[in-house]
Amino acid sequence: MKTRSAALPLAIASRSLRRLRGDIDVLVVAVGRESTASGRAALVEVHHQLRLLGQRVNAALGAPSAKGDGPPQR
Repeated sequence: MKTRSAALPLAIASRSLRRLRGDIDVLVVAVGRESTASGRAALVEVHHQLRLLGQRVNAALGAPSAKGDGPPQR
């Protein structure tokens, strides 16, 4: 049975997140220089997408493992 490593997906995700951080910094500076409704809407959309990503990661971190060693059920 092959084991899947998280190293490659982690490296790709980390590289993408660094690039995304730079892109968002550029957007924030641009919107800050010339505040417009469309610029604000773009920032709101980015914020929304980042929250969705955060929720997905948080759900994965809180998910009980297949062994059943997750948090107790009430």
